[in-house]
Amino acid sequence: MLHINDLTKSYGGQSVLRSASLHVKPGMRIGLIGPNGAGKTTLLRILAEEEWADSGSVTGRKGLRVGFLPQEIEEISGMSVRDEVLESYAEVLRAEEKLHRLGEQAAVRDGSGDGDISDLVRRMGVVQDELEVAGGYELETRAETILRGMGFRGADFERPVEELSGGWRMRVALARLLMEEPDLLLMDEPTNHLDLESLLWLEEFLLGQEGALMLVSHDQYFLNRMVTHIVELEEGALDLFVGDYDCYVGEKEQRLAALQAAARVKEKEREKAERFVRRFRAKNTKARQVQQKIRQLEKMGPAEVPKSESGAISFKFPQPGRTGRVVVDVRSVGKSFGENIVYSDLNLAVERGEKVALVGPNGAGKSTLLKLLAGELQWDRGTIALGHKVRCEYFAQHLLEALDGEQTAIEAMEEKAEGLEGAPEVRSYLGAFLFREDDFAKKVKILSGGERARLALALMLMDPAGLLLLDEPTNHLDMASREVLIKALRDFSGAIVLISHDRHLINSVCNKVIEVDNGILTHYVGDWEYYRWKKGRELSRAGGGEVAVGSGSPGAVDGSGRSVRRDEGLDGAAMHRERKEVRNEYRRVEKSILSLEQKRDQLDTALADDDRLTDHEFLQSMVQQRKELEEELVALYKKWEGLAERAESMGIEVV
Repeated sequence: MLHINDLTKSYGGQSVLRSASLHVKPGMRIGLIGPNGAGKTTLLRILAEEEWADSGSVTGRKGLRVGFLPQEIEEISGMSVRDEVLESYAEVLRAEEKLHRLGEQAAVRDGSGDGDISDLVRRMGVVQDELEVAGGYELETRAETILRGMGFRGADFERPVEELSGGWRMRVALARLLMEEPDLLLMDEPTNHLDLESLLWLEEFLLGQEGALMLVSHDQYFLNRMVTHIVELEEGALDLFVGDYDCYVGEKEQRLAALQAAARVKEKEREKAERFVRRFRAKNTKARQVQQKIRQLEKMGPAEVPKSESGAISFKFPQPGRTGRVVVDVRSVGKSFGENIVYSDLNLAVERGEKVALVGPNGAGKSTLLKLLAGELQWDRGTIALGHKVRCEYFAQHLLEALDGEQTAIEAMEEKAEGLEGAPEVRSYLGAFLFREDDFAKKVKILSGGERARLALALMLMDPAGLLLLDEPTNHLDMASREVLIKALRDFSGAIVLISHDRHLINSVCNKVIEVDNGILTHYVGDWEYYRWKKGRELSRAGGGEVAVGSGSPGAVDGSGRSVRRDEGLDGAAMHRERKEVRNEYRRVEKSILSLEQKRDQLDTALADDDRLTDHEFLQSMVQQRKELEEELVALYKKWEGLAERAESMGIEVV
């Protein structure tokens, strides 16, 4: 479908692409990964013809339609939200208007008995056929469905786009792109401007599309659900891996282990040769062998053992001082914005050590709750009290602009360290958040969005409060930075309340999920996977006339804050562990099948090589290997089917 051939691209003498090549086939869903600054965005812009390579070529099949969603969009204005999404179909909509006018003309002429209307009817038939082929009658319905999936309400459809914030304008651009249904969809960090509900909808929508997809994302969970292949962009070259992100990590570890083993063997050979030279250099009878060993050493060069790329810096973050058991207590709080009542009688207690994720539909009040806890918003009535010796810190993307742009990164850290008892070595903190030595002297105003976020998080965790309030803390962070943050939050002994669309973060850090909907908080003691399972059970029970979520379901808390009923305790926890084991085993077997199928395809390619079919020993060896692979695959297929049946009986989503 699309061939990328030997692309080269440089900026100011720095090469980001060096003879990069890739073949994109129909239906492939590719996750493009690599460190910040590797050239991922540049590659997408070249494929979208918004930028040009210095050399090489990109060739696609005739009529290939490519759609591109950049990280930042140009200013869009002058249209309503609905009209902007339908802009690509303007000609089709004009044809619909034309059909309506022809119908009115035909009705007037027929009613007056003034002449033949057969020509009008014929023209109406032509326009109607064109509309049906273009799907014109379904366009507005499709557009509204996509907009609702992106979090828009019916009242928003006629709003001028220029009234929206940058994040919502990005959603409009995404909705328009999804409407166009391109053959190849290019997306650069599409999850950054979506809440969790919109992200879940987007996943289901994209999984139902037939076109190819190439996306850049640092969301590990999103990649695992969406992609069939990973393409790593490293040192200007593209390397293709079959499978999702977890498969890629496993394959990288295997390759690294093989390279390290080869390097160790080479080092041993080198040491052996050096010992021989030292021992026999002075012996005339061994002069010839010594010279051979010297030449061998010159050809070998030094043995460099590759280092693991996953190695996040090992660092122990400080912990907050001992606080009371309850870190924040919310009682009978009401909050309204004009006539919009967000909370009428909000009650919540967060205890020391609890790590809570707030989830729920867009506009449900998650951000309002976090701002109330942070004191960023004043409540109308009720009380919000911090516990004994509790201090809270609030992290949100808009607060990154409050950092002093004229300070350097190291100056900001040193200022924070002033007054701290036993102030730590601030360079260690910056290093723990993946700042390099030459980044320390950079002024905050020239740092990227991800670097500012890392700096703000480092400042927060250098002197941690007993309660951390985090609003989308992983936005703009790359994979390595996310893992550093996850480790710090996992080890944190205080309480955390966060909003995030990063399900990997929620699974790794949180021990409670609170669903916020229509002013009601429903508590689930567990991670994201447990919440999804429990939510599915409650919805299925509700469908059968049993208990519904938010109305006496296990773990629910009504609007007055009274606990309705707790989860099943140890039995529920044991069942959750069993479900997790089944899901993990299912995915492990599935990855093994993918790997063996790839090996089988490689053997089939080798067996089809005419030049080698005459080699009887080669042919016999290949046939035997393929037979063994088939036997192993048959056993894995059987195990996979059994696990799928077991997962289905337990209500586990294994897609």
